Amino acid sequence: MISASRSDMLGGVLYLVGYRTQTHDYEEGAAPCLLCRKMIINAGIDKVYVRINKNEYRMFLVCDWIKEDELLNGQLEY
Repeated sequence: MISASRSDMLGGVLYLVGYRTQTHDYEEGAAPCLLCRKMIINAGIDKVYVRINKNEYRMFLVCDWIKEDELLNGQLEY
């Protein structure tokens, strides 16, 4: 994602897996951190799927992150 061109990423889907090598378990409740969210937004990706367990995924709509971002919607409180 860092070295890909934005035009190739627009409308894309990103799949993430949080996996603990010590226990061989998926990281339940995993989600991209704030910095990763910003990079995903800037890349133009539309959806992010995070694997919850062997058969389930959680979907995040990137447009929701943009709507909720206080820096992007001008609703900062001082």
